[in-house]
Amino acid sequence: MKYKVTKNISLIAICLFLAFCGHSQRGSQRQAQVIAPTFDFETAEAQLAELFAVVTRGEAESIRYNANIRFLELLKNTLVEEGAFDHPFANLGTQILQPPDRKFRMFNWIVRRDLGMEFFAVMMVRVEHAEEIRIIQLIDESETIFDRSNAILEANNWYGAHYRQVIQTEGNDGRRYYTLLGWNGNDPAVSRSIIEVMTFRPNGDPVFGAAIFTDERGRRERFVRKVFEYARRSSMILRYDLQAYREPAPTRRHPQRHQYVETNMIVFDHLVPQCRSGTRTSDMRGRREAYIPSGGVHHAYIWLDNRWTLKPDIRARMPAPEGQRRRR
Repeated sequence: MKYKVTKNISLIAICLFLAFCGHSQRGSQRQAQVIAPTFDFETAEAQLAELFAVVTRGEAESIRYNANIRFLELLKNTLVEEGAFDHPFANLGTQILQPPDRKFRMFNWIVRRDLGMEFFAVMMVRVEHAEEIRIIQLIDESETIFDRSNAILEANNWYGAHYRQVIQTEGNDGRRYYTLLGWNGNDPAVSRSIIEVMTFRPNGDPVFGAAIFTDERGRRERFVRKVFEYARRSSMILRYDLQAYREPAPTRRHPQRHQYVETNMIVFDHLVPQCRSGTRTSDMRGRREAYIPSGGVHHAYIWLDNRWTLKPDIRARMPAPEGQRRRR
């Protein structure tokens, strides 16, 4: 299916075009056929890459932000051109995410500030019933969103993050969920890793946050996005891949028997408070700037019954090589 990108044409441009056509008809009775040139994506990408290098490596904040303004304008002007959705933009420099169903493409990047950082994203969203592609910029409002785990957000008040992976899942009703794994480091004391769930309205507007998380007993969690907070100096595992975990498989002869189940899952570190000299663990509980990965212990979310269901303490391992059995 061929999609069109809707462009806004000003009244002035229409008048100039009609005047030009009238002048041409008076000057000649012959009709000339005008062929629009093909857009040069390679040249546009080279210009974008040059600007993005300044965005990421400019010495002064003003230089980086001025370059980012120009980068944003050129990027959006380029994405409205026919064929932009299929152009790879392999040398652009931003993170580019696209789910298997090609519902959207997201261009995502960070701009460093002297104190902190700001997150940017521009999306190309397919609107199937209208057969068009919308260009939507996400506005980072993470500094003003205090109810991080429970707020339902939109494009103009997005909890900014730098995303690494997108996971496409589908409920029994056919509704599709796009789960984004990302990071927000715009805090001097803590880092935040985020499991964000995105859906779309019929007109293509993105909605961030969905109540599709359950605990290990299948009870629905109250949050609509999972936010992990931990010490700024630490790093945390948060990734989606094929892993194996042990699950009880008791029999009469072997009531303690377990089996390994291999499936795709969102794996993440178990976080614990780190004791400082002269303090107790209980004194550090709740102080997220003191939390670090415990090491060797992982939890996971598995897509089960149309929900992200928690599997605690999975001690994830890589799947056994093909043709080999994993030792019990």
